Amino acid sequence: MNYDFNLLYYINIYKKIWKAIIMVMIVSAVLTFVFVSVQPVSYVSTVTLLSTEITQPQQFTEGIGKFLGISGFAANSSSDIVITLLNSRRMSADIRREFNLDKKPGFRHKLETTKMQNGIYVNVNGTDPLLTEKIANFAVVNLDKINTELSLTPNKPMIKILDPAVYGAKESKQIPRKMLIACIMSFLIISLYAFFSDYLKKLKSQ
Repeated sequence: MNYDFNLLYYINIYKKIWKAIIMVMIVSAVLTFVFVSVQPVSYVSTVTLLSTEITQPQQFTEGIGKFLGISGFAANSSSDIVITLLNSRRMSADIRREFNLDKKPGFRHKLETTKMQNGIYVNVNGTDPLLTEKIANFAVVNLDKINTELSLTPNKPMIKILDPAVYGAKESKQIPRKMLIACIMSFLIISLYAFFSDYLKKLKSQ
């Protein structure tokens, strides 16, 4: 079967469907705009932490190994352990209990950590700027509570706060960027559909 996939072939297909492509891209962009616009505004509060040195590595690694349920665990640094604790189910449960989040179904939050040299950024995203601030600061304080209960390290405090969290800053919804992505995706999808449909027609005509 001779099937000439050349530049002219693609151009001819686009000439046939360019109106449909433009229509689909416009609809995709409008729907994306509406969907993103009606989403709740998200806020972010950030705590900047400085990790302390581990003075008793043997005791520290044994303690965290017991906490994680892993025998022979070796920690790379205090920052790694702090990140593990911040992202743990125990921390999440403590946050939900402290702020009674089970009775606030409309509030959504997400805690994320970013490791940097000798420190950690702790970002809390949520729909309530005051709660994001409180949750971020509570998570840091709760580290020492967990550390004391589980005897993970003799360091007190476990970390040092360089910049505490403040009232949540409004996050950009990035509507233009998301509309552009929607247009590109719709263009690719309709192009693939058009090429595949044309290919099937060629096969049937043989």
